[in-house]
Amino acid sequence: MIGGAPGVRRTQRGEAREARLRRRAADLFLERGYDGVSIDELIRDVGGSKASVYHFYGDKDGLFAAVMDELAHDLLLPLKQLDLEGLSLAEGLKSFATTLLSVLLQPRHLAFQRLVIAEAWRHPVIGLGWYHNGPAASCEKLRRFLAAQQALGHVRPGTEPEHAARLFHDMIASTLLNRALMAIEGGPTGDDVAVTIEQGVRLMLGGITPSVAG
Repeated sequence: MIGGAPGVRRTQRGEAREARLRRRAADLFLERGYDGVSIDELIRDVGGSKASVYHFYGDKDGLFAAVMDELAHDLLLPLKQLDLEGLSLAEGLKSFATTLLSVLLQPRHLAFQRLVIAEAWRHPVIGLGWYHNGPAASCEKLRRFLAAQQALGHVRPGTEPEHAARLFHDMIASTLLNRALMAIEGGPTGDDVAVTIEQGVRLMLGGITPSVAG
């Protein structure tokens, strides 16, 4: 939930100003990091008063937490909205991988994840929120899909859907995301993404598809 004092009513104008404040704060946090942003600067840019910011968010940490929560929700929405129902096993894996990488490799998400990595040690709630809303939620969506496919007989009975989901998620995301985060060799190309998805799906299908008796 976005920050705010419990039980305090805000006018429509006040809500709009708070939304502008969070948007401006998000841009500055992503660009400069936590230490590079001040409440005074935000007030100069957006209007309002420092007292109102502290009233609704408690302090700069509270505003930061609210902004990061909102960013996580907005950035990860395509994954949350992804519907795999009715797809074949191969189609579902490809759709999941394509959506996952389209989210993770966009510049705004890369800036967001760099900020999470930089600040999670002194703002543990940021890291926890990122994990639950990001990797954990994505893997849970894929786990449900694999469990449904298993019930239909398309996944080997001995396969553990949760473990398989985590392994596929990391196989698809890990190397490309690290290259993008650190701009290694300019980051991954579109061809890198396409090859990773194609080979990842092929390997996954080879590992979990039931054998056909000869």
